[in-house]
Amino acid sequence: MHNFPPNIDPKISTLSAVVIGFALIDHFTASEQNALGNWFITIGQILENNSAFQQLIEGRIQGNSININSQKYKETGNPYMDNEAWMESPSDKEFKDLKETVEIMKKELEKLSK
Repeated sequence: MHNFPPNIDPKISTLSAVVIGFALIDHFTASEQNALGNWFITIGQILENNSAFQQLIEGRIQGNSININSQKYKETGNPYMDNEAWMESPSDKEFKDLKETVEIMKKELEKLSK
C-alpha cells in the first residue's frame, strides 16, 4: 500500500472519477445513487480526518507548527518571531548585493530629483 494511490496526472485521476461516476448512474436508482454517493463521501471524510490529524502530529514532532491565532503570537506582532525554523539570516553575499542595489537606487533617485 506504500505506492497507493499511484503517481498519476491529477487530470487523469479526475477523469477516471468522472467516468466511474457516469458508469454507475445507469445501474442504480436515485435512492441507490444517493446511498452509494454518501458512502463514498464518508470514506473520503474518514481519510481526510485521519490525514489531518497525522499531519498535525508530524508537524508537532518536526517543530514547524505555529498558531498565528494564539494570544502569544498576537502580542508579538509577528507569528514567526519565536520559530527559528522560519528565520534565516541573509548570507554575506546577499547582504552585499542588497546594499549595492540600495546604493544604485539612491543614485537613480538623485538623478530623477534633479
